[in-house]
Amino acid sequence: MKERYARSNDTELWPEHREAYETFCACATQWRVIAGMGGAIHQGIDYTALESVMRMRGIEDQASRLDQIQHIESGALGVINKR
Repeated sequence: MKERYARSNDTELWPEHREAYETFCACATQWRVIAGMGGAIHQGIDYTALESVMRMRGIEDQASRLDQIQHIESGALGVINKR
């Protein structure tokens, strides 16, 4: 059984995903947003900013982290843009 990092009672985060989660959270203000008469639509994280965050954090395998972060981003977009 894998060791897990518990965030709260209903959320679990495995240690191998912690770095991706923390990097995703560090990009919380780096979303591409289109605002119009119908409201705001989040398109996704600005990957240029994400790359800078990964570089500043010294993440070596950026390609693997990007894959993980894109999974998190996909789920977040479904929630953020839900109307």
